[in-house]
Amino acid sequence: MSLVDKETSERSQNLWLLVVAGGLSLFIAMGVGRFAYTPILPWMQAQTHFSNAVAGFLASSNYLGYLVGAFLAGSVPWIRRQRQLTFRWSLLLCILTTGAMALTSDVWVWYALRWLSGISSGLVFVLVSSIVLDELARHHRSTLSGMFYGGVGLGIAVTGLLVPAIGHPFGWRGTWLAMMILSVVLGIPATLGIWSSDTRVQSQPSLSTPIVHGPDRMFWWLTVAYGCEGLGYIITGTFLVAMVAKMPGLQGMAPYTWVLAGVAALPSCILWSTCARRFGEVRILVTAYLVQTVGVLLPVVSPTALGGYVGAVLFGGTFMGITTLATMLGRKLRSNDSSKAIGLMTGVYGIGQIVGAGGAGLLAGPSGGFRVPTLVASGVLFVSAICLIVGRLVKGAKEANAA
Repeated sequence: MSLVDKETSERSQNLWLLVVAGGLSLFIAMGVGRFAYTPILPWMQAQTHFSNAVAGFLASSNYLGYLVGAFLAGSVPWIRRQRQLTFRWSLLLCILTTGAMALTSDVWVWYALRWLSGISSGLVFVLVSSIVLDELARHHRSTLSGMFYGGVGLGIAVTGLLVPAIGHPFGWRGTWLAMMILSVVLGIPATLGIWSSDTRVQSQPSLSTPIVHGPDRMFWWLTVAYGCEGLGYIITGTFLVAMVAKMPGLQGMAPYTWVLAGVAALPSCILWSTCARRFGEVRILVTAYLVQTVGVLLPVVSPTALGGYVGAVLFGGTFMGITTLATMLGRKLRSNDSSKAIGLMTGVYGIGQIVGAGGAGLLAGPSGGFRVPTLVASGVLFVSAICLIVGRLVKGAKEANAA
């Protein structure tokens, strides 16, 4: 093997190591740190008897922390210069706060733990996304980003399968502890893989993506649409299992709707990014938003097993695909500072999550369930698609005028 071939092979191995390590990091920070709460929630409510409003506020406290973490990652210069170091400590904090949920039943301590967990999740998501996407773009391998973001879907599917199996004999406390142990096991290769990669903070923009100078209206329309996605998807993302559990005859099958969502999320990032390369990013993003709108509505308009399961598949098959496409497009539009761009978008997304989860919990009480919040969510998702269409039309008109 020639020296050039050897170097090429080593670069390829390093990239795969980075993608796997990044995927495991998202498994922990998102699949466990953020979304394990969804299948565990019915167990916690059944055994500690707190209200839907408290459930919504617990979710919102996590998303408030996620907002803080995302903005810190995108705006604090030291964090952006020390991406790998901050990533390691944030991943550790995420693991510790997951296990600490089992040590108390004090709601106010839970609020604090979920807030800290959210900060760590936001930091990990933004930092590991910028590290992996920058490196893939630098080596012209951005197509691997779909596999990287698939770590979230894998985390959702695995935790969705484990929670019922652990919850029956060990209750909600044992489930949180088991999630921590799983995160520790996966966190070791995740940390080593990111740390041992040849990733460096790039002082210059990647040569594989265009630099956008000055204000770009499409980026801001994209950011608004992504914020609406945060509000629209999070109601189903937080309360899907709880909603299905209240459908007649589906109580025992409710946790597996979350497994279906995770399984559908696994290939979704690759599928949507492949379609985007062929048909255009904005067009496919709009399509994904509309499909998700249908998925969110189905369990409400058809409260049956079929409605719940198909809705879960459509929801799971789109929410991480939208994240993949939106962050890739945001990085492309702001390639001179990917951490800042992704941090800003993730922060606005976090604001949507806070409003969505907290508002859904409050509305669920007087309305007697999640029908009204879900209808609102579907309307917001439809608005997201409209924002992207308007942004594309404005951008097209601007380019035509410039020509």
